Amino acid sequence: MNAIVRPWHSDDAGALAEVFERADDALLSNIPDDRTSTGARAWIETITDAEAAGELCARAIVDDGDGVDDGDDADDGDGSEQRILGNVMASGIERRHSSAWISYWSVAEARGQGLVSAALRSLVDLLHDDLGIYRLELGYRVNNPASASVAKNAGFIVEGREREKLLYDGTRYDTEICARLSGDPRHPGPRLPMAAPH
Repeated sequence: MNAIVRPWHSDDAGALAEVFERADDALLSNIPDDRTSTGARAWIETITDAEAAGELCARAIVDDGDGVDDGDDADDGDGSEQRILGNVMASGIERRHSSAWISYWSVAEARGQGLVSAALRSLVDLLHDDLGIYRLELGYRVNNPASASVAKNAGFIVEGREREKLLYDGTRYDTEICARLSGDPRHPGPRLPMAAPH
């Protein structure tokens, strides 16, 4: 895959709705309840509005593909097709204390290839270096080793455990809380190229 990270566009809604439609159990807890085309458009609008207000920084992980149009790709604005593979995001950007909350997800076929870790390392660089955010925080269920690996591979350090914080299908789960500071060592792993906003 020839993956890059770039801002979300309004014309990604159709491809995002396809992602929602094919979502597996691992993805379902990370996407909106309204998984229709209307829900996809609303999610993108919410994301882009919050980003314009400086409250959030989200980047789609996309594959430029092999040039074959399979009907569910988003046009990146210059005529080329891009398949959505995932999302990396900093939300709740708080300027006074210079902090943000990190989240990420990917489609099933993009997992296990290091794409989300590489995308998150790129986002971390952007947040610390370009946006000047000092502290980045995230959390994951302790029974989610894939998410834990992504966090570790982007230089996040476990700071503690929150007991039975999350409730899914009637079961409560502990979470591990991680953070990284702008002065922490950067993970040396590869980054995905980051496309500039339009």
